[in-house]
Amino acid sequence: MRAVLLAGAAGVGLMSAGPARGNISDGPISDGSLSNLPPTFSQGQVPTRPAPDPPAGANNGNNRAATARSGTVQAPTPGTVVIHINGRVLTELNGTWSSLGSGSFPAVTANGATLAPAGRFKLQPASVTTYARIYTGLDAMAANGMRYGGAIEIRQNFTGQTSSATSTGASGYSSSQTVFVRRAFAYVAADTAGILRAGQGDGLIGLYDSGVTTFQFLPSMNLQSGDMQQAMPMNSLVPFAFLSGSGNEYANAKLVYLSPQVAGVDVGVQWAPNTANGFGNGAGTTYGSVPGCPYASSGCPSLSSSSVGGDGARVMNQTAVGARYQGKAGPVGVMAYGVYEFSGHATYTGPAVAVGSSAQRGSSNGTGRFDGLSFGSAGVALSYAGVTVGGNWIGGAVNGQAAPRPTGGANLQGWLIGVSYKTGPLTMGGSFESIDSQGAPQLVGISQRHEIGVDVGASYVVAPGLVGWIEYLYEQRHQGGFNFASGSASTNAGAYNEVRGQGIQLGTTVFW
Repeated sequence: MRAVLLAGAAGVGLMSAGPARGNISDGPISDGSLSNLPPTFSQGQVPTRPAPDPPAGANNGNNRAATARSGTVQAPTPGTVVIHINGRVLTELNGTWSSLGSGSFPAVTANGATLAPAGRFKLQPASVTTYARIYTGLDAMAANGMRYGGAIEIRQNFTGQTSSATSTGASGYSSSQTVFVRRAFAYVAADTAGILRAGQGDGLIGLYDSGVTTFQFLPSMNLQSGDMQQAMPMNSLVPFAFLSGSGNEYANAKLVYLSPQVAGVDVGVQWAPNTANGFGNGAGTTYGSVPGCPYASSGCPSLSSSSVGGDGARVMNQTAVGARYQGKAGPVGVMAYGVYEFSGHATYTGPAVAVGSSAQRGSSNGTGRFDGLSFGSAGVALSYAGVTVGGNWIGGAVNGQAAPRPTGGANLQGWLIGVSYKTGPLTMGGSFESIDSQGAPQLVGISQRHEIGVDVGASYVVAPGLVGWIEYLYEQRHQGGFNFASGSASTNAGAYNEVRGQGIQLGTTVFW
């Protein structure tokens, strides 16, 4: 046994990246610790170059793109697998101001008794924000050349904080944070057949755009529900209707097929039965003859008809078809895509409310009836000498961020334009968005929603794996008869029917 231990100790010494700092004694370590063992600096460490784009996006480009856009993800060879474990930590200093940063709240009453008095509040504009993400996965190639693999994205979750004498501490708040799975998909591919992805991952819009025509050039994601927006009150946030990189576009379980690229063109198709994960069917209690889902419950992912108000907004059989071109026109780089997306919806069997009637004000259901998705999305970006200009458009029967349009409501029309410039480690630019939609379903035939946003900023690669940036954001939302403070239709048309928010951010991200 002693010989085995000495041989093992010699092996540990050889693995050490530095000189041995002490020898293992012939006898047992007196304090029972391993403090006398030589340090193994190289154990579990691999010198590498950080990937600017998370490897969770590997194989997104088209069937021939075996690596991410950055080209820093190792491609497997026949009979091998490549395992990647990457992550990033962002820290930001924000100064944000909005129409919802101060105000009053009504008294809380029950059975004629006042449980909490009316009062006022004000938010502190300064905040320090931080979040962590972990990207793991595998890319492999069989001996016959078939490629396969999968990817997982894990994120940090956040909660609010309760004000009391015993629960305002940082320790209690941090322990309430959780982690959750944002993406989880597998794929198989062949150069002559294309790539098929299955699971919780990006659809055609996100895969085709990849933030290029929507100008998401900062680590904070610019107008795409960016970090600074999340530091503001939620109802002052303009939902990113253009969908690229949005959770409402990629977080449901789906099938996505991308064809091989021919002359710079590839086509694709996607399908999802609903906006959830099928395992949710078994998450509830079984009642009566409805196995796996609570009886008459809105919490069942596979619900296809219901008399519960709001269930008519459930999207079913979400399908998209599209095409993309990547190439050059002389010295100018060109990227353009177009996608048409459509769906069915759950059947609402409950009572209706007359469209456009005063009875809708204050209702939580509107008519209770919605139309299936039917909209187009297109983008184009032109690049020359480090300058990229372009824009994105989305329009049709859709409301906000991939939500179905209420029956009788207005179509969505949204457009975004932007410009960016990259030279060496420096990237700078800006973008502007304008979105018109129905907005609140309760206000069909009464009013529509108009939203705008502008974002400018610059980032600098300080060193491998370290980026810093500065950003300014302004957003504005308006809908007559809708109270953005309470998030409901209101008979008081002057109460928070227009809100504004703005802010400035200094941020850093460390990635590996």
